[in-house]
Amino acid sequence: TLNALSDQSNIRQLPLKTLLVQLELRGIIAPLFAYFAEYRFKYLVEPEALVAKFEGERRQFVEALVATSQRARTWSTVDFDRLYNEHQAERARVVKALDFFQERGWIELESKQMTEVYASLRSDWDTGSLADELHGYFKRQEASEIGRINAMLALFASDSCLSQRLAAYFGDHQAPARCGHCSVCRGQVARLPEPAALPALEGKDFAALCSGFRQRQHEYDGRDAGAESLTRFLCGIATPIFTRLKARNLPGFAALEDYPYAQVRDWVSRQLDL
Repeated sequence: TLNALSDQSNIRQLPLKTLLVQLELRGIIAPLFAYFAEYRFKYLVEPEALVAKFEGERRQFVEALVATSQRARTWSTVDFDRLYNEHQAERARVVKALDFFQERGWIELESKQMTEVYASLRSDWDTGSLADELHGYFKRQEASEIGRINAMLALFASDSCLSQRLAAYFGDHQAPARCGHCSVCRGQVARLPEPAALPALEGKDFAALCSGFRQRQHEYDGRDAGAESLTRFLCGIATPIFTRLKARNLPGFAALEDYPYAQVRDWVSRQLDL
C-alpha cells in the first residue's frame, strides 16, 4: 500500500514510485497486479430487496455478502476474509458482484487502499551496495535536473538568438546565428530579477532553529536527525515523518525557505561537524 510504505520509509510517494521502478529495472522485483484492499457500500435498496432479486445459489451468495458485511449507520464494509473462510466466496466474484449491484443502482460503492503486489525475483543482492548504487543514481539525476533548470534560466536571460540557442541545445549546429523573429532578434532581451540579498547563513543560530526538531525526532524514534532531514525542515519541504512529528508547528520550520537548498544543506552539514 503506497501510503503506508511512504509513511514507514519516510519517502514521499512520487520518489517512492520512481524507486520501485528502479528496482524493477534492476530485476529485483516485478509488478504482478493491483487491487483495492477495502470496499464499502451504501444500500440504495433495502438489503432484503437486494437478496430477493436472486434465486438459488446466487441468492445464497448475496445473503452471505449481506450477512458478513459490517454495517455502520450508513456504510457497510465488505469482509473478504470472512466471506472466503465461511462461504468459499472468491474475492474476484465478490468485487464483480458489487460492481454489478452498483451498475443496477442498488448500492453506492466506494473502494480504498490501492494495494500493489510485486514478486521478489532475487535474494542475492546486498542491501548496502544497492542503497549506495541507487543513492548515486538519484544524486546524478538531481544534478542533471538542476542543470536543465539552469540551462532554461540561461536561455531566458540570453542576449543571443533564442532559436539558435535552442537548436544548439538539441544538437543542431547548422541553424543561422539570427532567426530574425525571436524576442532577442527584435531587441527585447529579457532581464531576470536578481535574487534578494539575504543575510549570511553563518550568522544564523543553528541550535535555536533546529533544537526543537532534533529533540522531537529523538523522542520519536531515538535517532538523530541527519543533514538532509534538517535541511528539509529548515527549507519547509515536508516529508511523511514531519506529519507525525507535527514539524510545521516547531520553531525553525521553513525559516530558511528563501535560501538555495544546496546552500542550506552545506551549512547544516558544517554545523553538525562542529
